[in-house]
Amino acid sequence: MENSDKSSAVKSTDCGADATEITYKQVFEAIPYTVIIVESGFKVVTLNGSARSFLGASAGSGSSSLWDMAPFLLAHKAPMEKAMADGKTLVLRRIEFKGSESKYIDLSLCPCSGTGCINGAVLVIDDVTELEKKEEYIRRSQKMDIVGTLAAGLSHDFNNVINGIKATADSIKFSLGNTKLSVDALRGQVRDDLEIVEESANRGADIVEQLLSISRKKELTYAEVDLATALKNVIKVCGNTLPKTVEMIAEIRVEKAMVKASLTQLEQVLLNLCINASHAMTIMRKEEDEKGGKLGISLEKIYVGPNMCAIIPDAKEGYYWLISVSDTGVGMTREVMVKIFDPFFTTKEKRGSGLGLSMVYNIVKEHGGFVDLFSEPGAGSVFFVFLPLAEDAGGK
Repeated sequence: MENSDKSSAVKSTDCGADATEITYKQVFEAIPYTVIIVESGFKVVTLNGSARSFLGASAGSGSSSLWDMAPFLLAHKAPMEKAMADGKTLVLRRIEFKGSESKYIDLSLCPCSGTGCINGAVLVIDDVTELEKKEEYIRRSQKMDIVGTLAAGLSHDFNNVINGIKATADSIKFSLGNTKLSVDALRGQVRDDLEIVEESANRGADIVEQLLSISRKKELTYAEVDLATALKNVIKVCGNTLPKTVEMIAEIRVEKAMVKASLTQLEQVLLNLCINASHAMTIMRKEEDEKGGKLGISLEKIYVGPNMCAIIPDAKEGYYWLISVSDTGVGMTREVMVKIFDPFFTTKEKRGSGLGLSMVYNIVKEHGGFVDLFSEPGAGSVFFVFLPLAEDAGGK
């Protein structure tokens, strides 16, 4: 009787183990993400149905090497191998995968070792192609919004350039028709006028280039960028385009501030923040209120400690470059501050798309940073942008 009970217990346990194994396999196959399990040396152990579908013919080629099966990951081989060796999770975003059609993916690599686990890693790939297309559309829309805002300010400067050229041309015509001038005097007068024309033409070309640099489509590539130089360029553009009632005060406290970033996206972040600050001091004021104020921009290196990490969900401990953009505008209530980064939320009646600050938040997050905000109604606002140092930017 005792042996029979033991036999039944064994059978029951085996059955439970089999059932658990079947359940795990079913869950593994049902996961909608591409999941690949590799062992040491990135030899593929197994992959789920989504992975086989995503990789297509290469998944059934018989190769056990991840690099042969997914050659689009070769460009990221070094950081992936380092993450595996260090036993640290690695996240790579917006990897372009060129198959029958171009796709974009996010990849997470989670090393696995120890009892009951292979000495390898689990790779999870998320197809974010549609999300990338939507974000690209929003980025383009935001660029055109920025160009429109800057063009309104630049039109006055450009009109001055044209008037200067026209006036100088009239001066040249007058000099050429003046028979009383000696040849040397005529040459000197025309030379001076031509220098004015050249200077005005260069100024006009500079204005056009400022608009083109913002509006043209550039490939989003991450490289080491000097944040201090990028800020100075944006300050120059804003100084020429924002209303003259807005006084810009810049405090760049470092000579160089290297970040691993897309320069195009960083410029978009900085311009958005400056334009929003300007609007808070001009178009958002009441008709009877005086328009204008002070727009402050500063850059410094700071250490983010555990206290700030406990308050701000996106914050991680370490050194960051801190960009502060402040204004003396209308300010915001707590209710508005909670929603300010939500897509399509705007406080600018008939003027805002509600996408500017949403894109600021998303771009900074994609760069491994985070955004904070302080504001009081009637006292202005300060936006804080934290970007990790180039050496701390991870697998960008």
